[in-house]
Amino acid sequence: MKPKFFIALSLALGIAGAGSLQAHEDLTARILMLTTLLSTNPSNVEVLIQRGDIYRLHGNWTEARNDYATAGKLATNSAAVLLGQAQLHVDVGEDAAAQADFDAFIARVPTNSVALLGRARVLVRLGERRAAIADYSHAIAVAANPQPEEFLERAGLQATESGAEAAIKGLDEGLARLGWAVTFQKAAIEYELKRARPDAALMRLETILARANRKETWLAWKGEILLGGGKPEEAQGVLLASRQAIDALPPRMRTSPGMVQLRAKVETSLVSLRASSIASPKP
Repeated sequence: MKPKFFIALSLALGIAGAGSLQAHEDLTARILMLTTLLSTNPSNVEVLIQRGDIYRLHGNWTEARNDYATAGKLATNSAAVLLGQAQLHVDVGEDAAAQADFDAFIARVPTNSVALLGRARVLVRLGERRAAIADYSHAIAVAANPQPEEFLERAGLQATESGAEAAIKGLDEGLARLGWAVTFQKAAIEYELKRARPDAALMRLETILARANRKETWLAWKGEILLGGGKPEEAQGVLLASRQAIDALPPRMRTSPGMVQLRAKVETSLVSLRASSIASPKP
């Protein structure tokens, strides 16, 4: 039996089971088809695991557990059963049991990124951050197409466990691996600010501004960073540019709650800057 087949099946069905009525009907049809196959061959381990996977994705925990248990009795060395059970334990909140099954599966298939990520997220909930970071890193290294959220989740752990510098290093790995991404740069800016490096944060923010079609929010943030970095004159110019960009928006966009709130925040900063300038005139 080849566990990668079942992993791919689970992933494909996970996409199919994204929550729409059509997906629900597709899963039901698949269950009926597999049940028909099992009626003529109830000892077909592969079909049992497939049906268990679909039951799990359908939220039928008891049926999924029964199918995995039956398959496990028929094929006592099945890695696919271990993976299915581990994912089921995750779904129902049985983290300790999930870790045990992930451990057993990974001992046999050590480079499976799905299992490594699954165990990493379980370890986070169990408070084992260092072990979780190691699993994230291993999963990212072996995955053909790691996803941005994997780097971002790891960065949060790295920041907590080792500090902002470690998180930034991990995000820069994501930028090198996946290419430029605003989510990576935004998170890195926040970590740069946490370690009191406003100039480094501004350099990253410039890469966002250079690519952004809508600049008002980024300009407002740049103004805040300049203010915090003790550069009020530069901050004033950037905040004015942000206000101008907001005012140039079409009425529907300009009057949206988010833009109204942003403009009020920018205006408050500008008023504060003007008051400071009056209170402390240049010599």
